Amino acid sequence: AGMCAAILFGKVNRVQSHANIVFSNSVCLQYEEVEEFDEEEDEEDTAVDEVEVQVDEFGEQGGSKLNLSAIEMPIDEEMDEENPLTVDTTMNQSQSPLEESAFIDQFNGCPVLKFQVVNELCNEEGSEIVDAIMKVVGVKFKGQGDRITHSQYVRVNLVDFEHPFFSRVWHGVHILDSTSPLLTDKARQTIQANNGSWPSSWFEHPNIIQEKLDFEDLILTVAGVSNVSAVTVHAYKRYKIGDVLVGYNF
Repeated sequence: AGMCAAILFGKVNRVQSHANIVFSNSVCLQYEEVEEFDEEEDEEDTAVDEVEVQVDEFGEQGGSKLNLSAIEMPIDEEMDEENPLTVDTTMNQSQSPLEESAFIDQFNGCPVLKFQVVNELCNEEGSEIVDAIMKVVGVKFKGQGDRITHSQYVRVNLVDFEHPFFSRVWHGVHILDSTSPLLTDKARQTIQANNGSWPSSWFEHPNIIQEKLDFEDLILTVAGVSNVSAVTVHAYKRYKIGDVLVGYNF
């Protein structure tokens, strides 16, 4: 009976120590600001194109061309004079050249690796993970020629590796700069000689970026204190180098 109770107690502790976390199936390597597609603007542009086509067809059939600039728009007399209608003439955020370079300027011209973890119990009250810590370890296979003799584990630094109250989504970010252990020695030397930034020619094709990476696996671990059971919980995910998606973002 004592042996059965010990086994049962060990299984209960094993279940309680597992963090209810969902890891993403891939790691994103982002090197530029991702433009968001606006469906409403696309529908408006399509409607304007259809009107122009109809006007051109009307003119080809012998009718007089319409002067769209002379068409008067109806005015609502009940419009409040104190609050006139204002038109936003600012540039779209996805089309602004300042926004396109903001991402590169933020990380000194270096791309980043992004990891995403989601709290599986985010819709339940009191299911947070307190004092959560995220760690990433890179695995490199070393050897002579095609023969692998040993594995090398390197610590990967994250921008925000601590989360005091992990309740929903958490993104871990690693900067691929001259100090990153996930790059080749030659790539780190080139970045350091280029004032800490990636050369612009490296961003011309995703294959060029992949050639600068030097690792085989990435091990992501998350640990913290469960707000449900008040015990330390943890979970981990192992990624292959083929799981890295170049040019994508969560």
